[in-house]
Amino acid sequence: MDRVKEYLGIFFGGRLTVEGNGRTFAKLPVWLAALLAVASIRLAVITVLLIVAFGMKVRVTKA
Repeated sequence: MDRVKEYLGIFFGGRLTVEGNGRTFAKLPVWLAALLAVASIRLAVITVLLIVAFGMKVRVTKA
């Protein structure tokens, strides 16, 4: 049960950050990123491929 609480805390209280070349490209709540990924799976896959291709870093932090 503690793991579920921890994951829910990250999901609702976390922040997804995409960085590359010393610059922050995106900073948004994890729940919003998940909602956008579910809304358009094709766009989510293209975004992941671009992040990997350009060598960007993705971090999830607790807010």
